[in-house]
Amino acid sequence: MASLFKEQSKLSAYRDRRFSGTQEEFDEALRTSSTVYIGNVSFYTTEEQIYELFSRAGEIKKIIMGLDKNTKTPCGFCFVLFYSREDTEDAVKYISGTILDDRPIRVDFDWGFQEGRQWGRGRSGGQVRDEYRTDYDPDILSVRICLFLFVRRVLW
Repeated sequence: MASLFKEQSKLSAYRDRRFSGTQEEFDEALRTSSTVYIGNVSFYTTEEQIYELFSRAGEIKKIIMGLDKNTKTPCGFCFVLFYSREDTEDAVKYISGTILDDRPIRVDFDWGFQEGRQWGRGRSGGQVRDEYRTDYDPDILSVRICLFLFVRRVLW
């Protein structure tokens, strides 16, 4: 099955700008890593739901939920670390596009988790892409607005 993913263009369309190496090193990390990135995750999806779904692809070493760096609440992505590369490839091949909490999740190869990558990179603390979208978990947007107004009132 590994031959399905040998062509670099099929590994990932995403290039992490915070990866400190060269493009060749990034490509090699994607080819050998046992970590997947899961995007378009509902803010209400639990770690247990992620575990239940991804354990079908293989034995999971660790799950890291992406968090808003300001509110420390889920913000729509996570990382799953598997014990083997084969399980990682199965997850990308079979689980990407699966509907989880009424959302089609995106499963992509990742170069490997490092501490600090669990935080959203957007100005508001969440994902950058959420600052430009309005069609995602609308209830969370109203919760963030209420939280902002509350904090503003307390501080002023």
